[in-house]
Amino acid sequence: MKLPKQGKRGCILLSPQKIVAPVGGEVVLLSGICGNDGYLQVGEPLEWMLTPDSVGTFIQVGDDAPGILHRLAKLSKAEKHDPSYAKGVTSTKRTLITRGNLDARDDVQLEKGQTWITLSSPSEGLSRVTVLAPESDCWDNRKATATIYWIDARWQYPSSQIVPAGTPVSLSTRVTRSEGTLPARGWKVRYEIMEPGLAAFAGTNGSSVVEVNVGDDGNATAELIPIEGASGTTPVDIQVIRPGGISDNIPTMTLSRGQTFVTWSAPQLEIEAGAPSVATFNVPVEVVANVRNPGDQPANNVRVTMQIPPGVRATSTDGFAQNIPSAIVWDIDTLPAKTQLDLFATVTAQATTNLVFEARGDNGLIATDSVRIDVYRPSLMLDVQADRDRVEAGEPVTFNIDVKNTGDQPLKEVELVVMGGDNMLDQERGRQGVRKPKDDGPLQPGETWPVAVTYIPTESGRRCVNVTATATGGQNAQAQQCITVINPIPPTPALTAKLDRRDKVEIGGPLAVLRGRVTNTGQVPLNNLRVTMSHDPQLQLIRATTDGLDRSRMGQYLIAWDLPTLAPGDSRVYEAEVRAVGPNPRSQLILTAETAEGATANDSYNFEIVPSLSPSMDPSAGGPATGSNLQPPPLPPVQPSPTIPGGPAPIPDPSGSGAGGPSGPVGPAPNLRSGRLQLSLYARDNPVRVNDPIRYVLTVLNDSDVPDSQIQLRFALPPGVRVERVSQRRSPEMGQFRNEGGGVRALEEIKTMRPGESIDYELVLSSNQPQTIDLTVEGISQQSPNVARANAQVTVDQ
Repeated sequence: MKLPKQGKRGCILLSPQKIVAPVGGEVVLLSGICGNDGYLQVGEPLEWMLTPDSVGTFIQVGDDAPGILHRLAKLSKAEKHDPSYAKGVTSTKRTLITRGNLDARDDVQLEKGQTWITLSSPSEGLSRVTVLAPESDCWDNRKATATIYWIDARWQYPSSQIVPAGTPVSLSTRVTRSEGTLPARGWKVRYEIMEPGLAAFAGTNGSSVVEVNVGDDGNATAELIPIEGASGTTPVDIQVIRPGGISDNIPTMTLSRGQTFVTWSAPQLEIEAGAPSVATFNVPVEVVANVRNPGDQPANNVRVTMQIPPGVRATSTDGFAQNIPSAIVWDIDTLPAKTQLDLFATVTAQATTNLVFEARGDNGLIATDSVRIDVYRPSLMLDVQADRDRVEAGEPVTFNIDVKNTGDQPLKEVELVVMGGDNMLDQERGRQGVRKPKDDGPLQPGETWPVAVTYIPTESGRRCVNVTATATGGQNAQAQQCITVINPIPPTPALTAKLDRRDKVEIGGPLAVLRGRVTNTGQVPLNNLRVTMSHDPQLQLIRATTDGLDRSRMGQYLIAWDLPTLAPGDSRVYEAEVRAVGPNPRSQLILTAETAEGATANDSYNFEIVPSLSPSMDPSAGGPATGSNLQPPPLPPVQPSPTIPGGPAPIPDPSGSGAGGPSGPVGPAPNLRSGRLQLSLYARDNPVRVNDPIRYVLTVLNDSDVPDSQIQLRFALPPGVRVERVSQRRSPEMGQFRNEGGGVRALEEIKTMRPGESIDYELVLSSNQPQTIDLTVEGISQQSPNVARANAQVTVDQ
């Protein structure tokens, strides 16, 4: 029971306004009056009046302990003047009305601005209670009336029943007067079956609703007739109805409403089949059938059968299943009440098929269900191609994908999913997966949908993308495309040295110009370039290119130049003018260049130094010299190079007039080439720490006058050492190596080398433990079957 906290201005509120109560009970009425603001007012006087034609009397008017505001304002007190008239005052505090028991459900909460009154009646009839606000200015809203219907009756609903299936059930509701002995004749009880598929009332022509009068024995009985073959539980709704009377002015009303349950006990069988709605042509799928007994009795001799349509292959691995050519039969025997069982089968079909399951048991139990599987032939074809098979890490690579419909029906909702493997990221989104739906409609028969995706590999190795194309009807196609990813080849310093060749030089002839060119063929600047040109003693240096000239070794038949830096692509020409002072049938000129980065280059050639075939002119005779007068033309003397104490000797004077000059003819210089394969190994990092890169420069030289071929290089790795990379700037494809077992690594074979040609490698190793690495590189070739070796030691610290 609750009264609203606000209402219309000046309106009196009353709750409840209509109620049915048992004879002898006590009814509580709440009331209050709204002020100008619409909220209940405190301290307002109210009058309670019982109409003269009413039954019952007032019992108690609200007179709870007044609040402080009530006492300070000297408000009038609540007071009952007689059994049909009382005065009340709306409360100034919140309080609780209790009936004096421990049941909190029948307590009434009284809010501020409310008052209450109770009344009771010992006999059946009607009570009308009017509450009036005498001080209200709104005459139309200052009163309200509540109606109480006092009923002299008791009732008892029938209990729930469980009976065997097919058994009729009687439901009897007892309705009596308050003394419990006299029947409530003329009253009615209304029954309604909430599950009309299970039963109907007798004598109603199959109706699920019936009204029964209370008889002389105080009972209203209805009989339920179950429908044949039905079992289960149904709720039955019950209403007790008091008919309206002519003498007591009480209308027909429903006094009570209850419910009971009736169960017809029997076993039941239900089956539900399930399978994928779409299957691929000739691809096995799993089918499941759920058979259950929702009844409350066991189902005996249960057998489930799945017929196998023509062209379909089906098997079951269930232990109680029988696989026969035309069906699968599951003999379950007894299926307990309220239990279920899943049956599995594997089905392979080449066309759309319908599978029918049938479950049977004793007493005519039967249940069926079917499932349809649509079978589609594969109609999607994928072709994936990379624009390059070999890329460097960090470089984008595009995969061109063609999705083709090879079937005879359009394919809808075509979608492509590309998933990059490890260290493969989509260039646009920076993640491994790419999803591309075909938004321009279905893929028509024979049509090809081209798609291009670009990925960036982040690490070296074999990197792949997996492509999946899907469409409605279970269409699915998959493909994979892989590429080889290599680490970026670091810029390697490289240079070339080239001499301008000549066949011979004449003694006494014009000055010969020896010219060499050094070029930076790499991609990085070269620093501290050292260029040397060595010649035989039969040649006398007259002058040389002065830019960067180093005069310290001129007395050793060696001309040297120093260059601080040489930019990529730049070249420098170095020249020397010499005079032939003695014959040599195989004189050799060698040009070498070396940088601080370890890049080296060299070139050489042989030529003849021959006596002059033209006689010299004797200036005093005015004609050609003959006989003993044959001599070289006079030349200006060459100034000796400046020297320092203990420094190199000056260039020797071929005339023999200078101190220390040769006293006789000088013989031909020997051939400086070894005629075999030469290796040199230089460690650029020494010492190093554990796991730091160890860089070596390996130079391979064909130190012979003929071309060489089939150059093979190999080296053995100490324990704990591994190869990080091998690079060769001139031919990057030659920077490959293979594992020959036992820790031996072999470089890619060099097919051919020209005479005097050299090739530089950069080897980068690393060690996972402190040690001294003694690395030896061995090489053999067609012209040098004997093993050439080069060795370098590196210390690896912790």
